[in-house]
Amino acid sequence: MTNSSRALLPLCACFRGVVPPRADWNALLELANHTLTTPSLIEVVRSQRASIPDEVAAYVEAIHQRNMMRNDRLIAQLEEAVLALNRAGITPVLIKGAAMLATCPPSDRALRLMSDLDLVVGPGEVSIAKQRLTAIGYSVDYESDRRHTKWYVDLSRPQDVGMIDLQEAFPAEAVLNQTEGALRFELRSIQLGAASALVPSPELQVLVLLVHDQFQDHDYWTGNIDLRHLLDLKNLFAVPGDIRWDVLMTIASSTLLRNALEAQQLLLTRLLGVTWPAGRPRRVMSKLQVWRQLLQARHPGLRPLLLPMGLIHLRSHRERSNLEMSASDFGSAPQARKRWFPKLESLLFLLSLARRYRAGKL
Repeated sequence: MTNSSRALLPLCACFRGVVPPRADWNALLELANHTLTTPSLIEVVRSQRASIPDEVAAYVEAIHQRNMMRNDRLIAQLEEAVLALNRAGITPVLIKGAAMLATCPPSDRALRLMSDLDLVVGPGEVSIAKQRLTAIGYSVDYESDRRHTKWYVDLSRPQDVGMIDLQEAFPAEAVLNQTEGALRFELRSIQLGAASALVPSPELQVLVLLVHDQFQDHDYWTGNIDLRHLLDLKNLFAVPGDIRWDVLMTIASSTLLRNALEAQQLLLTRLLGVTWPAGRPRRVMSKLQVWRQLLQARHPGLRPLLLPMGLIHLRSHRERSNLEMSASDFGSAPQARKRWFPKLESLLFLLSLARRYRAGKL
């Protein structure tokens, strides 16, 4: 783990198309495997082949080829599921990996490892959506019990390579300065063969990923880095002018959400060479967050010691955002009385996350 943690900057250099000098390829590949980003190395392998050891190139090519076959099956599975919903009069919204898989060029499909397909339907469509998916062979693998703020159901079939994560609300909906109707203006229609679906605008995709990682997965509090999703953000941010910053800032209304967004943008600049938006300031809280993330990524043993930095944001979180720290999220229900710190069980929960080396996270 120690050697692989030191491979973060060399690995990110590879994602920028640069072969790092004197690279420890074992550590680099170990980190790529842990962060689920190995298929994305194919671009540097093919563009800098003479500088890549043969065994490394062969390994990356094999992983990329297998992921291509897997994602081809996923896109066929997605089309079948969406078509089944269409026949019931439902046009689902594809989010996260499903949206990217459905809209990227076929040549880029194999760059991303995926575990499931995220589909969003309206609250009044949940029952019929489950029925239609059950009719084509899906069974419920897990269903939340609605005590949570976020309801979802995981559906699976033995012959598939991934599950369907069926949801009834955007992951970011509770914290965005938009009504459900207003968010609909940030969706566009796409065709998946004979099926029709909706996908979010780049701005809404950014915020869905941001809220998922930073708050649902608690990365904002623990200082984790999700490198796979950072590469997703790079693709959304990479071309100047593609992101409408005025729209992004309007939707991301809370100070906390903007701090998280700015911290991710700083990480993109530091690690992946994405150009910082002209005229945008860099706030102290975001700089501190990135400093903490990079330090504990290199020295994982510091993670529990740096956890109090995440708690600095807690007061702002409770006062300025609409996020609720439910029992499922932080181990305690929202409190009517304002607290400077979480309850003991919440602290222990966050501490356990800080000590855990979670798959896909640094």
